[in-house]
Amino acid sequence: DFLLKKLTLQFLIDFEYYLKVEEKQKQITINKSIQRFRKPIKVALPKGYLERDPFMLYKTKSVRTEIVFLSVDELKQLENHQFNQPRLQQVKEWFVFSCYTGLAYNEISKLQKKHIVKGFDGELWIEMIREKTQKNISVPLLPKARELIDKYADVNSENIFNICSNQRYNSYLKEIASIIGIEKRLTTHT
Repeated sequence: DFLLKKLTLQFLIDFEYYLKVEEKQKQITINKSIQRFRKPIKVALPKGYLERDPFMLYKTKSVRTEIVFLSVDELKQLENHQFNQPRLQQVKEWFVFSCYTGLAYNEISKLQKKHIVKGFDGELWIEMIREKTQKNISVPLLPKARELIDKYADVNSENIFNICSNQRYNSYLKEIASIIGIEKRLTTHT
């Protein structure tokens, strides 16, 4: 427990140092912890529990994330490879679908036939609400993605794809990359 009136800029700096050195957290995790810690402070200020905001002069350190993506050649190599194991073939096809639609794991796992609609251009589009942001998204259905929907739509009932857990999916993607010889770390975010 720590008294609110004892919260200072120095406390925040020391807290960040503790998380980094003692807890061995990465900067992105530290930033998230501090963000969560800031919430009750934002409530305490207008209620008068604190006279001034200890976060006023505090600035989180920025984190540069390198975006990993497949080259056109790597995607073609992946698309053209046929796996003997059905689970790897299926995961490959789900991943290829996400490459052609840009949909995240959550959206693909919840994709239903009702989300496939005829767009303003007379072509098929995916229209749904993005789970993470709760915003509407509209994605044109490219031929390769449509081919995969046609392949799986009749197999499953409500959802188009019967996707395994995100953890298992990423594990299989790692196996796929190893087999094909893709040196990049394949995940559902790639």
